[in-house]
Amino acid sequence: MKPTTPMCLTFDQTNYNINSGYELPLFGGTSKFKLGFASFEESVYEQEVEIDTSELPMVFEEEEETVDLDDKEWSLQWQHSLFAGENKTIQFGAFVQGKERDTAVYQAEGESEQSFTSWDQFNQTPMSLAGFNNEFEAAAGGVNKLEEDRLDVFALVKHEDQDFSWELGVRYETTDSTISDKVEGVSAKNDYDFFLPSAHLRYNVTENGRVSASVARSLRRPDFDYITPALLEKELGDNDFLGNPDLQPESSWGMDLGYEYRLGKSGVVGINVFYRDVTDLIEIANTGQQGSEGDGTYILQPRNTGDGNVKGIELDLSTPLSAINMPNTGVFFNYSWLDSEVDDNFGSRKFNDQSDYVFNVGFIQDLPDLGASFGATYRKQGDAYGRIVGEEVTTHYGADLEVFVEKRWQDVTLRLVGSNLLDASKDETFNKFDTVDDQINRDFDEYELESEEAGPVIQLMLRYAF
Repeated sequence: MKPTTPMCLTFDQTNYNINSGYELPLFGGTSKFKLGFASFEESVYEQEVEIDTSELPMVFEEEEETVDLDDKEWSLQWQHSLFAGENKTIQFGAFVQGKERDTAVYQAEGESEQSFTSWDQFNQTPMSLAGFNNEFEAAAGGVNKLEEDRLDVFALVKHEDQDFSWELGVRYETTDSTISDKVEGVSAKNDYDFFLPSAHLRYNVTENGRVSASVARSLRRPDFDYITPALLEKELGDNDFLGNPDLQPESSWGMDLGYEYRLGKSGVVGINVFYRDVTDLIEIANTGQQGSEGDGTYILQPRNTGDGNVKGIELDLSTPLSAINMPNTGVFFNYSWLDSEVDDNFGSRKFNDQSDYVFNVGFIQDLPDLGASFGATYRKQGDAYGRIVGEEVTTHYGADLEVFVEKRWQDVTLRLVGSNLLDASKDETFNKFDTVDDQINRDFDEYELESEEAGPVIQLMLRYAF
């Protein structure tokens, strides 16, 4: 028997950010300048050892990995506003940003044997007998540098009055990315630019009712984690993760139409319908290559799945119960229904891991004479389905209940919170296949059930305002 024993996992993180802003009259209007700098450094060391204790000599097999990340980011934004007649404003400006990441992933593996004549099993672990002298080597694509430079320019015209407001804008974004493999001494470019127009309007159809509508194009850039060329073993469960330097950004055209109605002085109820037409959807996919853990594991990689769409309806309610003479009782409710469609190797499906619905409902009761309050929130989301080559996963989420009690004394607040009071579970059903044909023909290699359950969490917080 070879029990797998994770022996060591250490990490160290350092991050900070600095932001500043300045506003001054300029060119007949007002200019705002924003300057920012952020840094993030992380070092992770992981060691895993398999020990064969079935016979002597003992056999120790070890894997080690070190991951060092160094992120730097700076940005500068200028926005200028001009008044162009009654209720109209013109804004324009530019945004410049530079980001870079240095990644160093080194791995080592080794084996040692150990015979012994005396061993105190009550005071010594098998690891006290192990001896390794491993040499670290760079992981495939693991020592690299990513650089991303952005230049955006934008312009906006907006009109605001008591009953009708509108806004028209356009943004032009350019991005130049360079991915360099320091071991191989090669570099790749990934440059793109997009026009992003937008239009928004709001109209008060009655004294308490307002209609809003918008059309806009948006952009989702790939995360640096997705475009690094490094191969990270067992990054996603037992599967390996390989970045994709050729990954393109995800863009979408979106339309929203909503209606909002005010209830009394502070209550509101609303409905919003939306549609998104997505181009170059970014998802994790299976390359079909076997992973480092052998049969049943794969190398996964982000890719542009293709074009798709997502649509949905959102319902919101938040109001005190003043109408029934309960002004210190507030209730809230939110429900979102979602649907989507995209084509993959096997036909049409929803976006991976997207729930059909999400909702939460709750109340807050204020006790002004006692300087106290209490409340509860119930949350639930629908099942989610994800499909890649070789694996299909259906996830069922349990409900969550959170309650709180709060007491206030002038500048001091004591708050007791209990969350996950229903012992919410996460239940996953895995269908696994050896080949694409097996997956089409439903010839299963494995059928697996996994369930995770957590107990309640109780927090006591004391706040002091000064």
